[in-house]
Amino acid sequence: MTELALNGIFRSFGPRGAEARALDGVDVTLSAGETVALVGESGSGKTTLARIAIGLDRPDRGSVLLDGRPLADRRGRIAHADRARVQMVFQDPLASFNPHRSVAASVALPLRLHGGLSRAARRDRVLDLLAAVGLDADLGARAPAALSGGQLQRAAIARALATDPALLICDEPVASLDVSVRAQVLNLLARLRRDRGLGILFVSHDLGVVQRIADRTLVLFHGRVVEEGVGPGLWRVARHPYTRALAAAVPDPAVPWRDRPRALPAAVAAGAEAAGPFAIPSGCRYRLRCPHAVPVCAETDPTLEPVGAPGQRVACLRAGDPALAPPQP
Repeated sequence: MTELALNGIFRSFGPRGAEARALDGVDVTLSAGETVALVGESGSGKTTLARIAIGLDRPDRGSVLLDGRPLADRRGRIAHADRARVQMVFQDPLASFNPHRSVAASVALPLRLHGGLSRAARRDRVLDLLAAVGLDADLGARAPAALSGGQLQRAAIARALATDPALLICDEPVASLDVSVRAQVLNLLARLRRDRGLGILFVSHDLGVVQRIADRTLVLFHGRVVEEGVGPGLWRVARHPYTRALAAAVPDPAVPWRDRPRALPAAVAAGAEAAGPFAIPSGCRYRLRCPHAVPVCAETDPTLEPVGAPGQRVACLRAGDPALAPPQP
């Protein structure tokens, strides 16, 4: 079974002495047949990690292994066969297509680079790929700008499938789509995973989306995984204050407005503004926002430890505190 492993990934940007730490020792594994979600606010390091996973960026430290072997050599080059096994779907489908090529020509390009198929065989293969993602054949002759956002994202998925990959890296693939089209694309990804045994690394800030498709969820905050959970129920059993804040931000029509979480205290909100990738505080990086922070949180940087539900790990010194226990049904 194909497995992609990112071990101890560090990545910083900016001049020496004033770097922004995008990733700070992140470990992620992805196997064929599972969906792993990366969740977090903007600037948490999700897209940087996805780009490193596909080889579009290189870590400052750490390793990226495909079936136990380095994905790229020392110069950052990836073997032709390995590049075919891991493909990516980008957030903005229109920007990812060449506006001067037809959709079919763009879908056929990986077949030309990796295939060795005849022109007629490539044409037939493109039609099969478009059909597999629910697109009519006549749409292939159009320019990318002539397709709707949902249609173009389906075409992007078809292009990613052209090399029969085992793993798919999806960076906010439904963020720019409306609700109904978003559901269609999510259903498509779920079907492809089921029928083709694809492994999917799914980057999102939309917790409703993640709850629907993820087998495992990793919550990132300022370049560090602060909580990990198995299955779609992480938000019901979350113990890290940041994960619980993300869950509370999801509108729930079943919860009356007066019963929803209130805004953070003013002192906590002011601390939240001070923290960031350029100014990660000592100890727990979330403590300036956390309403549960205690003095020891400024002294000790917590690591992921098993707590709570099976498969759940939390990087919080107070994870076992009754105050952070999930509410009983």
